[in-house]
Amino acid sequence: MGTETPGTEVIREAEASAARAVYEIGTQCFSDAWREETVVHDMAQPHSLYLVAQDGEEILGYACFWFVADEAQLVNIGVRPAARRRGLGARLVEAGLAAAKERHMASMYLEVRVSNVAAQALYRRYGFAVQALRKGVYDLPREDGYIMARTL
Repeated sequence: MGTETPGTEVIREAEASAARAVYEIGTQCFSDAWREETVVHDMAQPHSLYLVAQDGEEILGYACFWFVADEAQLVNIGVRPAARRRGLGARLVEAGLAAAKERHMASMYLEVRVSNVAAQALYRRYGFAVQALRKGVYDLPREDGYIMARTL
């Protein structure tokens, strides 16, 4: 998988060597980011797919998807603050949706903080709709989350 984006960025499947960059981006994007060991472990799982947005040698963003039975889940997505507003998040979502369709998934789910209106708008652009509210699911700070889903 290697989808060209505007400029020189490429969206591709991550290799294990990208774990450190994925971890670092997570710490820049999330107050409750996964530990590096968790990223390394998750990348090795057969149900996980990590995609990265890369410009030359630099990884600018990533998305983690899980595929279980006929359901896909967008688990994490993050773009370095300095690389935002280039459409990389959208391209990562598009590539994940394409991968889910290739794997014959029936639907895709995700969870998003209630306060993350920008992410919700991005997901709605790709056909996701709020299905449920999870009370107090996020920490640092404690916050509710929406479960969003779409059929594939």
